This record gives sequence, structure tokens and C-alpha cells, in this order.
Amino acid sequence: GGGPFLQADGLLFETRITPCNPINSDYRGFPVIFQTTHPDSILPFDPLAASFYLVSRYEEYLPHNKDQYGRFPMRESIAWQGNFLHRPVVHEWAALFLEAMKKIYPSLQGHPECYRYLPTIDIDHAYAYLARPLIRTTAGAARDLIHGRWHELEQRLQVLTGMTTDPYDNYRFIREVHLPYGQQVLWFILFANYGGNDNNIPTRSKSMARLLRDLDSENTVGIHPSLSSGKHPHRLTSEIEGLSTLLKRTITTGRQHFLKISMPDTYRNLLQEGILEDFSMGYASHPGFRAGMATAFPFFDLLQDEITPLVIHPVPLMDVTMMDYLRLTPEKALKKIAETVASVRSVQGEFVSLWHNESLGDSGRWKGWRRVYKEMVRLASTQAG
Repeated sequence: GGGPFLQADGLLFETRITPCNPINSDYRGFPVIFQTTHPDSILPFDPLAASFYLVSRYEEYLPHNKDQYGRFPMRESIAWQGNFLHRPVVHEWAALFLEAMKKIYPSLQGHPECYRYLPTIDIDHAYAYLARPLIRTTAGAARDLIHGRWHELEQRLQVLTGMTTDPYDNYRFIREVHLPYGQQVLWFILFANYGGNDNNIPTRSKSMARLLRDLDSENTVGIHPSLSSGKHPHRLTSEIEGLSTLLKRTITTGRQHFLKISMPDTYRNLLQEGILEDFSMGYASHPGFRAGMATAFPFFDLLQDEITPLVIHPVPLMDVTMMDYLRLTPEKALKKIAETVASVRSVQGEFVSLWHNESLGDSGRWKGWRRVYKEMVRLASTQAG
């Protein structure tokens, strides 16, 4: 009838999850999936199916091999295989769709977003040496002695005797870096019992209570659910209730330890516990846009076929990714950060940085990374870039 025609791939008409393998292709230099062939279609691919596939994390519901921590591996993602993980492609596809529609409806206008920066800090270990039980402190000192780690042993003794500051006690530095920009920092605390990969200081420690109440008085503290809570939901309940009791308020924000997400169970569990914002949507092994998005979006439960109240904030970059996986020097890390911020700015998105208090001690293997953090904050906070 003379109206715009967009050939549908068919994905959005399905009523169940069907194994599929969208083929990567190219359109005017843009990576695309769900290519179509009808000559009258305003685009040679289905941007609605493509966007839904990435944003819903459809591929994570399909059979796949998990990594050592039970996570969906980046290398099995279509974004990695199609070499577009570094691009917020859903925004790019939306722009192509708008451009095609404006050829038919010239007065059509989009709804531009506004770029913003949101700094977040994970506290896996509140302190390196302080506030730990005597048995753990003694065992740590013994390990230093046995393995000849004389610097660590000396540092441990100096911290415990009050001669120097604990290397993980970087909270004042972090807050002061953001003060000139008037930014709020989101802190995510591992508030779990000791064991395995969950080994923060005791949750009942007076030092823990003082620290968290202090941080929450100026900014916001959220939950960093333990790795073990994924297999034992009752632990998630206990951790959130414990933090809520300590801070005397409801906890509504969280980020998964090790960025472990199991679709859809992780998000269902969080919703059941009252978590309304999650900051786990990223890969630990590589920077990029896991869901093709650079702005927050609601979690869509694919099995229930419904939009939920849980808002997902994509995390495109993490300090540990640059240090441990990519093995970047501080100088190369700054370049990677600049590239990522530029990608987010290009679509007026939300840049969420993920760092740890322990990586900002400016000593040991993290020597020189305080400078990186300060430069990142300056770059990400300046609206004009």
C-alpha cells in the first residue's frame, strides 16, 4: 500500500526458544545479523530481530559450554565471532532504521539520549590485612614467610602496627577523585561468609560496619552477591538481608561476583530479593558490549515472554580485564579506555566503569594504575570528551 516494508526474519513470531545460528554479514560497513533478501525491504536485514536477539541474550538460553566459573563464554557469542563486540551495534541498527524510515517520512524524529558517566567500585576485599580474624592473619604471614615474600610480610606488619595505611584502603582517594565532577560512586560489597572465591573480611566486623555506613552516607552501597549464591539462593537472601539490616534501608542495586550470570535464573533470583538494578552485563575476559547496548534496558525473561522491572546497566570495561586478561600496560590501558568511552559517546550512552578498591593502591602489580583511573574519570566526565 505504499507504506514502508521491512522483511521479517521470523524470530519475533516464535513462541518458543529455537536453536538458531544467525549469519554475520555487512551492510554499508555496519556488521549485521539476520540478513534478508526481499528487494522491497527498506533494509537488507531485520534490525528488530537482530536487536531482540542480542538484548534478550537469546544465545545464552541456547546450549553452550560454560567456563570454569559457570559463565557464558565470550568466544561463543555472535558479537565476538562477528568481530563487533567492541561496537554498540543495537544503537547503530536503530540509526540505520531511522534513516531508512525518514526517506519515507522526512519529518520523523528520533529520541536522542544524553551521555552520562557512572563510576562503580567492587569491594571484594575491604582491607588487605586489617580486620581479619587472627587465624587468617597468622596463616597469611606464614605463607609470606614460607614463599619468601619479604615485601608483603614487611607491609603486613607495618599495617598491623599502624605504621602505614592498608594498601586496599583507597576509599578517600576514590571519593576525592570524583568530587570535582560532583559524581556519585556506586559501591558493591561482597557481604558473604568466608569460603572459596568469597573471602572478604567478616561481615560482622566492626570495621566492615563503619566502612559501609560511611560509604553509604555519601554515595550508595549495593550488594555484590557471592559466587556461591548462584548455586545456593538462600545465601543470596541472607547476604541482602544482612546488608539491609546493617545500612537500615532496602537494597535495590547489585552486581554479580565474577560477573557470573546464568540466564534467566540469576535475574529471577535478584528480582525475588527486591533488586531492581543490576550492573553485571559484561565479559570479564574482554571489553565490549555483551548485549550490543550502551544504555540501560529492562531484563526480558525469554522463558516467561515478559518484560520485568529489573533494569540492566551494561558494563563495557573492567580494570581486571585490562590487567589480567589483556595484560595491558597503564599507557595501553588508557588507550583502550579512550576507545571505549568514545564508543559510548558516539551513541550518547551510559559509560559504566568497573574498578576495585584494591587496584588503586598504586603498588605492586597495580603500580601506576591510579594515574589511569584519574585520567579515565577526567576523560569520561568531560561532556565534550
